[in-house]
Amino acid sequence: MKKAEFTGGSNIALKIPKFKYEETVHFYRDVLKLPYLGFISESHAFQFGDTTLWLDCMENYSQQDVWLEIQTNQVQAVADYLRENDIHRRDEVEVHENSDGYWISDPCGTILRVNQRK
Repeated sequence: MKKAEFTGGSNIALKIPKFKYEETVHFYRDVLKLPYLGFISESHAFQFGDTTLWLDCMENYSQQDVWLEIQTNQVQAVADYLRENDIHRRDEVEVHENSDGYWISDPCGTILRVNQRK
């Protein structure tokens, strides 16, 4: 296997409690006036520099959570590398059908989506 390489991905998701969702959408859309990409796949999407910022409404959350995307040159091969470093998959957090990517978390619990580098 070639050396595993990781880079930041093009997506950040804010998982927002339902009771704060509309207020948060208003903040990014109407106060900061970030370029609005639309309501896509049940989420409001904004251009955030080179990244897409997704605002996801979460029915059962009491506080917000941040999820990141990380990209790699070998999405399946680095699964072994991560496991060897005691980083375990967290695929239970969200289903992504028809995708080779998977979920992990850092030691403090931040969720990261591992995807193939584009």
